[in-house]
Parts: sequence; C-alpha cells; structure tokens
Amino acid sequence: MTNTSARLQIIAKVCQHPNFTAFMGDVSLKDLNAWIDTELGHPNALENFHSRGSLLSKAYAPQTILHIVSGNTPHTAIQSLLRGLVLGSYNIIKLPSSGIPVFENWLTSFPKSLREMVETTKDLTDEHFSRADAIIATGSDSTILAIQKRILPHHIFIPHGHKISISIIYDDPLTAAPLAAKDVSLFNQRGCLSPHAIYVKTDARDFAKQLACALENDPHTPEPLTLSEAGAISNLRETTRFAAANSDSVQLWESAENLDWTVIYEASPKLHLSCLNRCIYVKPLPEHLSLSELGSEAQHLSSIAIHPFTPTLAEPLTALPAHRICPLGQSQSPSLLWHHDGFSPLASLVKWKDIG
Repeated sequence: MTNTSARLQIIAKVCQHPNFTAFMGDVSLKDLNAWIDTELGHPNALENFHSRGSLLSKAYAPQTILHIVSGNTPHTAIQSLLRGLVLGSYNIIKLPSSGIPVFENWLTSFPKSLREMVETTKDLTDEHFSRADAIIATGSDSTILAIQKRILPHHIFIPHGHKISISIIYDDPLTAAPLAAKDVSLFNQRGCLSPHAIYVKTDARDFAKQLACALENDPHTPEPLTLSEAGAISNLRETTRFAAANSDSVQLWESAENLDWTVIYEASPKLHLSCLNRCIYVKPLPEHLSLSELGSEAQHLSSIAIHPFTPTLAEPLTALPAHRICPLGQSQSPSLLWHHDGFSPLASLVKWKDIG
C-alpha cells in the first residue's frame, strides 16, 4: 500500500479499536497526517520530492521492519507497529513466547490490506534479520546486547533497553496524590514510563500517607499477579517492616488483606528499582537532584513527571538523562511525537534521497 493518504485513512479506523485506545488514547486521521508532516517535513514526503532548503528531498521508509517487543505491556508492541504502518513498511513482529493477547486481538480488527503488512512470530531466526532493513528492539539490556550482535551493516537499529521513571512533587500535594496514584496504577507499573519513586519537596512522609489513601481509592483495577510477583511484594513488605522497626527513616503503608498496593517512605534519595505491581517509594526531594544523589539507576531514566507542571520547573531537570518531562498523571500517555529514548519515532527510521 504505497499511497500515504489512503493508508492513513485505513490506519485511523483501526486506531479506534478499544485495545488501541486503552494504551494509545485517541489518535485521529488528522493526528496521523500531522505526525508525518512534523517529522518528515511534508505530508507526502514518502511519495514525492519536496523542497528542503536548496535541495529537493524524498524520504524512503524501510521496506521491512523487524519489531522485537517485550511482554511487560501491550503499549510497546502497539506503538512500534503503528510506526511501521504509518511509514508503509512490511512489519515482522517478534512476540514473547507467552504472546500479547491484547495486541494480537487488535490485529484481528485489521482489514486485509493492512493485515497483509504484518507478520507475527514467536521464534527469532537469522532469516528475520536478513529480511529486515530496520530493527526496533525493546527489552532488558542483556536482550538488547544479544540483538546488537546480530545487527548487519545495512540495518537501521533502534534499541530500547532497561528504563525506569520517577515523579517530583514540588507543591500542592493534595492535588498531586490522585495523579500520582494514576501513574503508579496504570498497567500495574510494568512499563518504562511507570514511576519507581516519587520525590517530594514538601513533607514526603505526609505525602506517602496521602498517596496510600489515593491508591486505596484509585479506580483502576489491579491486574492479576503471578506467584513470583506476589512473592516479591510479600518479601519487600517484610524487609521494609523490619527496616521500619529499626529506623524512623523508613515507613510502610500497605493494602489490607491483599497485595494491591504498597507505599514505602525512605529518607534516602537513592533511586532503586521497585518490584512493580503498585509498589512505590516516596522520598524527600534533595536540594540538588543529580546523578550523584540518585545513584547508578538514574542512568536509566526515561520520564520525569512533575507537579505542578511548568517549563520553569522542567528545564533544570534536562540535565538528567531522561528524554521526557511531563505533567504528573500523564506519565503513561506520551504524545505521538515524543522522542522515545531520544529517537524520533518516524524520522529515525527513514533514509533520504536529495536532488540539488
């Protein structure tokens, strides 16, 4: 399907499927056209040569994109495939062995012309790599390293390795608590945009208590836990209870009679991984939020959600490795135009030919 306008009209219809909107929000035909126009400089940049300064230029999409997706949330697979469809590429989707039912169900809504642009597999072979012109890979750093060893010289390679996110509350904690609870609750905290810790400029211990109340009343239903996930939460709670009994620098709030949510106040600013599934650390905001204060995990920052959200508060945070600073409550709802790990979603995948 070579015509961009016709293709986007079909894509816009499958973007109305509930499995899509649950993770990507409302995406209209106007949004898709604006996406191409913004990143490639013209809505027909993939069809014709257009003036770019002193040159005439045309964008060429990869003929085939290999998407290697993780199973932590369907968002990754949906977002990655959308990029390939918009560009008009053929798409090979390497799914995890357990599959991604929400994503696979979305594919069943595709008309034949769109479905013919997608191939799914649970086995990753050398043939898949040899067929691909571009590879988008999401997973742990060890997974990304293993994939990188199979990259060929002609490949465009877009890696998305281990990432975590944080939040910062500068003021207005009463308004912030339900917004923070939403960010923690969505997708059971399993995505790279989910916060692992919340730093509070006002009274952090008091905010932890407010967050616990907000999580108790959050409308998002927790997803079922595996036995290992349940065991990790139970172990975390026991370890925290022991620490709290021996130090007033730690305090625990937990859901009663279930493992739905866990809030841990820690005086130390050091960032470390949550065991996910609505387990969140709340910490006092240090005077200078820096890599030295946060520790080695801060190298993996993806997003920083702040409240209140203003450019004045956001700009100093650009010294940290995170590529996205957003309003609290919107951690899990990035724009189509966001630069995931610093990459332009569409522009990073195309190559150009110039006349002039």
